[in-house]
This record gives sequence, structure tokens and C-alpha cells, in this order.
Amino acid sequence: MTHPENGPVVLIARMQARPGKEQELRDALPALVAATRQEDGCLTYVPHQGLDDPGLLVMHEVWQSEEHLRAHAASDHLRRFAELAEMLTVGGIQIERLTELAV
Repeated sequence: MTHPENGPVVLIARMQARPGKEQELRDALPALVAATRQEDGCLTYVPHQGLDDPGLLVMHEVWQSEEHLRAHAASDHLRRFAELAEMLTVGGIQIERLTELAV
């Protein structure tokens, strides 16, 4: 198993759009994704939408290290998106931190 302090950090960020705000939330993603993918240490940053619930947006993220993830968390583009997400989602952005299992 890779320990997050020594290797990649995997995150799942979940957002549930408020009814009627689904498109507005999706429209905010391209700028966030483009800026984030340019960040040092960003290995994967892929948005997904629920098949059964189109208001569910999930971001799959892989960061080279905790340090890179901290820099992302402090970035202006993420802060702007998070402020918008507070208005457009139920409960804001829910983060799940993961580590890969060696099986």
C-alpha cells in the first residue's frame, strides 16, 4: 500500500447540485479543470457526472504528494470554485481521501 506522505494522494470530491443549478455548476468546471491540470504535481483531475443523478458531479484527483495537494487547496482558482460551489450545491464539496491498495 502506498502511504500518502510518501506517494500519490487520491481524492474523490463529490458535489450535489441544488435543483435547477446543475448546468451552472457544470459550466464552472472547465476553468477549474484547465487551471488545475496546469498545476505542478497534478497527475489526474477528471470530472464525472452521475448517470442516475445528473446533479451529482464527482472529481477524481491524483496528486503527486501532500505538498502538491496543499498548494492546490490554496490556489485562487480552487477558492473561487469552492465559493461558487457553496451557492450551487447542497452541502458544498465533500472530499474523500483515498490510498491505493496493493492487491
